[in-house]
Amino acid sequence: MVNRGSVTQLGFLCALTCVGGQSLRAAPPVPVFSDTGPGLKLLFSGDPDTTESSMHDPGDVAPSLDCARYAPRAGSGGEGGKLHNDFLYCDNWDFGTENWGQTGFLQGAFMLGHSPYSSDGAWVCDGNTGPGGNNPCVNATIRAVPTFKNQPAPGILEGVPMRTDVDWVVSVDFKVDNVPGDTFGGDKLFSLGTLTDGPETDDFFLVTGANNDHLGAQSSHDHREASSYLNGESNRYKLMHGPVVNGMHTETVIPGQIFEGKMTLHYKASNQRLDFWIDQTMILADFEGASGFYDLNSLQLGGGGISFENVLFDNIMLGVVGDTGACGAQGPDTSMPGDFNCDGVVDVADLGIVGANFNVTQVTYIDGDANLDGRVDVADLGVVGANWSAAQGGSLPHALQSAGLAGLVPEPATLTVLALALVCLGKRRC
Repeated sequence: MVNRGSVTQLGFLCALTCVGGQSLRAAPPVPVFSDTGPGLKLLFSGDPDTTESSMHDPGDVAPSLDCARYAPRAGSGGEGGKLHNDFLYCDNWDFGTENWGQTGFLQGAFMLGHSPYSSDGAWVCDGNTGPGGNNPCVNATIRAVPTFKNQPAPGILEGVPMRTDVDWVVSVDFKVDNVPGDTFGGDKLFSLGTLTDGPETDDFFLVTGANNDHLGAQSSHDHREASSYLNGESNRYKLMHGPVVNGMHTETVIPGQIFEGKMTLHYKASNQRLDFWIDQTMILADFEGASGFYDLNSLQLGGGGISFENVLFDNIMLGVVGDTGACGAQGPDTSMPGDFNCDGVVDVADLGIVGANFNVTQVTYIDGDANLDGRVDVADLGVVGANWSAAQGGSLPHALQSAGLAGLVPEPATLTVLALALVCLGKRRC
């Protein structure tokens, strides 16, 4: 259950504490940017409500709104330093990278929309009908590549490869909407590739529509039949990875429906395998990439063919995994998740941090943001409950009252759910 908007407290908490009969005590790693190594930092910025309607052509008596959906955009060769398909005269909206990485390709009638993950905007393509009745969001696509800090990429769609002797991690915030009139699913939500074994980029990992029955019938790179409708349910996706047998990727259907969250892929140098997470839930562990190569140098969001749905993307980050062993703003590292004051136990002091910052956004791990989604809410409280050190902190219900959280949590059954989570944790299975 990865839909944070619709899961019950019980289902969500069990998802946090138990997957495949094993207790999840660790959070997904977060990217760290190195001054001497490659990375990608694509955050999107600007005011989503601006139309920046100043006249860029004084002789135009009815100028286009410079940031409107159908405002003038740069061509494939780029104009005025703009990206392909970027707005020519909209300087308030930034679709480029920050310090690390380079965006070389934008496609679709995208806009800067309101983001649930940041105070700035996000990349959205939410319009289905354009002039002449066409569908401007069909095949909406972002392609970006890693680079060294403040350095250009070797080519428009060729980045600096990530090292394979150190761990790296890529994370993407997303939100999917199926609106009336959409009859197809999501193409590729997310794919990673490498140029190691040939002139064309080979995708070694994809998140694509689960009802992709024709994939492989023509080639292992044909995603045009992708659909997120599986057995009558929308928002169903699968992972495509290795090993590849007879030209076919290995497929793993993601349990349940996906509406929004953070996708995280962790490459582990120790065994050259991958872990994939949605929010705090590990969906698949220790699996192979499809190509056998892991020197990632290209990333694509969306795209893939004629089917489409409306997707928001934000906070696209690719970097190495920190090896400091230190608990801090970026996460617990080797400490227990929920140990916000980094003293080695999860107790009343950590609950107090959650209580002080409950419903606050733009926070870090040490402010009580256990799942690193930029806010402190009941999901973070669930992590505390799952890792509660009862011997150190006393009873959980009493501690919740003392921290002032009992009245803040929206559902009265939360205490019971947290208690059940502790039982699950003690038995190491749900």
